[in-house]
Amino acid sequence: MGMVLCFFVLSLGLVYWQVVQNNVMLKNPANPRLALMERRIKRGGIFDRNGVVLAESKVESGKSVRVYPNGGVYEPLLGYATLQHGQAGLEDALSGWLLGMKNPTLSQELKQFFQVPRQGDDVVLTLDAKIQQAAYDGLQGKKGAAVAVDPRTGQILALASQPSFDPNSLDKNWKEISRPGSTDLLNNALSLFTPGSVMKLVTSKALFSGGIDTSKLFDDKGTTVINGQVIPDENTSGNGWINYNLALAYSSNVYFATQTVKAGQDNFLAAAKAYGFGQTIPFPLPVPDSQITNKAAVPTHLSINQLAASAFGQGQVLVTPLHMALITAAVADHGVMMRPYLVDRVLDSRQNVLYKAQPKPWLTPLSPADAGKITTAMVTTVNQGTAAAVALPNVQVAAKTGSAQPGGNVTTNAWFVAFAPADNPQIAVAVLVEHGGAGGVASAPIAKAMIKVALAENL
Repeated sequence: MGMVLCFFVLSLGLVYWQVVQNNVMLKNPANPRLALMERRIKRGGIFDRNGVVLAESKVESGKSVRVYPNGGVYEPLLGYATLQHGQAGLEDALSGWLLGMKNPTLSQELKQFFQVPRQGDDVVLTLDAKIQQAAYDGLQGKKGAAVAVDPRTGQILALASQPSFDPNSLDKNWKEISRPGSTDLLNNALSLFTPGSVMKLVTSKALFSGGIDTSKLFDDKGTTVINGQVIPDENTSGNGWINYNLALAYSSNVYFATQTVKAGQDNFLAAAKAYGFGQTIPFPLPVPDSQITNKAAVPTHLSINQLAASAFGQGQVLVTPLHMALITAAVADHGVMMRPYLVDRVLDSRQNVLYKAQPKPWLTPLSPADAGKITTAMVTTVNQGTAAAVALPNVQVAAKTGSAQPGGNVTTNAWFVAFAPADNPQIAVAVLVEHGGAGGVASAPIAKAMIKVALAENL
């Protein structure tokens, strides 16, 4: 009986590791099968939307070596693929295609069966090399992230994070790159941050749903007290008599906190949920869910103090730069948030198309009318408010700034979101500079550079 039990347990272990955990075992650098596969299969290339090489395999000194012509520009998004340290980033997420093992052709299956050397598939991304370079250059020397999306399709045009690393020397510099406290491998575009005033794009929906008269004037004296909690504006001397339009343009915390409490927690929480808070963003890489509170991403109840602070993106609210770019894109696309995607198409070694992405809506957080109200206010924010630094000649930009207190005695995180042209958007961006101070100062120039490149390319 004991022998039978041992055999049964051993069988379960074999099934678990060879079937359930097959991908984990395959990607483990200690797995000799991985080394054999990488020697036998020439890993496919990764390209930007216009054919710019982002990653390719070359034979050097009789060995296949993964080469990244742009150094750290696309890191940590691209990740790496080495026998010594395994795979990460898109090199990991797309390895099925790159090794020709996902939906293989008959030729690939035969070569796999007979263990014949073969070629993996090429992956063409939606990224635009020029927009990505503008984002990377703008973030140099800073910590943060910049994301650009085509609001009409959901295509990710740029996704930059700093600090980054040079994947060409990963094995050589692994100890430095992975040292304790290092964030070189962390993708800030897919990490959670306090949003500050860019959250007011989400809160706006709560005001509309709650029946707040957005044309009515409100006396903003610079500070207010809600349930014993002092709510200050950045301009503590006050913004005077303002309506919703000017409240967004001047980034009035007093207005948004007061009016959100009037609109009620149900409308605010419904707005957050409609925009995708508490939902997993469909994306090839893991993205943490944006949240309103630490206990529940979208709770059923908020205290008055939590509600007031959350209205202008403080309290326990956290969001990723990727999600913030999608929120901005939803406003640009008349209330529709398209499903974000990075892979445009996959080609076999003969350049036959094996896969072609099709744009799909993901959420519809706003009506076209409500999206129009927010757009008008974001245009006012550029023309006479806090986002003047992003203004472009002959092109109307819509934007919103944010300065978020991340907690502790540190400089605020600088946020900036924008889209352009305001009446026919081709690009939406979200930029975060950690501890950068004011969004209109630290992050706006990066957003402006990305938008200028996109409009020059006439996407």
